[in-house]
Amino acid sequence: MQIGLVTPPGVLAGFVSRALVPAGHRVSVAPELEALFAQAESPPEVVLFAPVVGGEPATRVLETARAAGVVLERAVYLGLDVSACEAARKIGFFRSLQLPFPAQELLAAVEATAHGRLRVLLVDDSELIHRHTVPLLREAGYEVEEAWDGDEALERVRRQPPDLLLTDVEMPRLDGFALCRAVKEDERFAPVPVVICSSLGEASDLERGFDAGADDYLVKPVVTEELISRLHSLLARRMAKPRERILVVDDSAAIRHLVADCLRRQGFVVETAVDGSDGLAKALANPPDLVLTDYDMPRMTGFELVLALRRELSTRDVPLVMLTARDSRRDQAQMRAAGLTSYLVKPFGTDKCIAIVERVLAEARLAGYKEASRLYMSEGAVRAAEALGQSGNMGEIRACAVDATLLFSDISGFTSMSARMTPREVVDVLNASFDALCVVIKEHGGDIDKFIGDAIMAVFEERPDFDEPHPLRAARAAWGMQQSLAAFNAGRERALVMRIGLNCGPIVRGDIGSRLVRRDYTCIGDVVNRAQRHESKCPLGGVLLSQDVYDRIGSHVQVDVVTGIQLKGIEQPQNAYILRGFCR
Repeated sequence: MQIGLVTPPGVLAGFVSRALVPAGHRVSVAPELEALFAQAESPPEVVLFAPVVGGEPATRVLETARAAGVVLERAVYLGLDVSACEAARKIGFFRSLQLPFPAQELLAAVEATAHGRLRVLLVDDSELIHRHTVPLLREAGYEVEEAWDGDEALERVRRQPPDLLLTDVEMPRLDGFALCRAVKEDERFAPVPVVICSSLGEASDLERGFDAGADDYLVKPVVTEELISRLHSLLARRMAKPRERILVVDDSAAIRHLVADCLRRQGFVVETAVDGSDGLAKALANPPDLVLTDYDMPRMTGFELVLALRRELSTRDVPLVMLTARDSRRDQAQMRAAGLTSYLVKPFGTDKCIAIVERVLAEARLAGYKEASRLYMSEGAVRAAEALGQSGNMGEIRACAVDATLLFSDISGFTSMSARMTPREVVDVLNASFDALCVVIKEHGGDIDKFIGDAIMAVFEERPDFDEPHPLRAARAAWGMQQSLAAFNAGRERALVMRIGLNCGPIVRGDIGSRLVRRDYTCIGDVVNRAQRHESKCPLGGVLLSQDVYDRIGSHVQVDVVTGIQLKGIEQPQNAYILRGFCR
């Protein structure tokens, strides 16, 4: 959503941006209204006004704009006191907020302003409650609908779901607990936040409310500010960009609510389960980003749940956090052996719970990033990056001499072929061929250094897990690549034809690039250049070995000799060898 902010330079612009940009909004800031509309990419859907704009009160600026024909139906006044906010609403501001205000209240205000007032359905059989509460909700910017018992409310929800349901408990026909349960059990209406507001304030009453699926529970009499703050908090989540999904598993409704509520306030999407068996079913049906589970539960304990989740492919890598009073070394060792990621010892505060969840998710994101990075980096680059990270000297530039064999492959005529294909077809064909070719390189211990368009550059070094020398492994890989490409071409209308060149000797391998901005861990030197030039001289569908490669593995291969080939940049003609097979 495009949000405009008219304010003099200062801290307000930074606060508004920090509150709205992470939620996916675009914020334009200008000192005057005219400048805001001139610089914004598109007309702002909501315009926020500081109390004073261009040396004039924002109320006067709005009146002047409207007199000039500028329509601002979604204007929000950010005032310094209650009387100024009330005056702003009277002269035409859609909504006002009193400074300072929390970020979640700003998010809720933007939501209400952009999409019209949020609808709250108030359900209570007391006329006094209606007369008292309805004006408060409307003053807070909500559109209010009223129902006088649970049956009427349920009918209204089914006809047009509200943005939030605020209900009493003790009512005729259908009480608040039953109403809440009916709403939450219907998947069409389950996302609607339900707040129970009742004079029933015993622990057992709260348990019944949260068991029914309530998102919050307030005990009458309720302070006005507390009621509005709770509603703003619940409705502000609709604005926020969803964070990770967390499954909270506990047989105690009070603990479930405590944990779920503190996580939701951090922007997480939270689902709950009443015991281990319920948690397992929900996790398998829709794997979450993290599971936070109690230990002692009926039907299936937390320990059994951990074991079951680790056995399933879809949940094998989901981080698991245990809520437990078992904190002996034996218990901890047993839980970690089962696959537990972390644990939270009871009793615990909500701050500790949030800290553990944030840490575990951060570690999971880092592990996922590292795993994904391996698809974009050679094995040598991964090892180099890990070593650099451990050393802590990010400015270090490394270089070493390595004896290696370089393999260059290139698909002949692919550029002209791709001119007759759509971009999607080009990428699909090229990547499908690389799937077939790269596997062969890895099977023979090669490290794919880079892709250069339709070309592959791979490095073969001595490795303790392979008996054969690197030139022979590179030759076997090249031979296997041609066979794999032939199998890939079977039944294809457009067959691909590839050349492969090999050369070996001392190369320079290390960090190439900027010390401060970006670098590559790769190979350079004459050996690398000659490998690429042998590829360019190779016959279509063949493998061309350099003299240095043949000198090392001549007794293992069958070849045709090619004499007097001229390589670019090399004065003397060279001998090369077309690979025809291998000796037994």
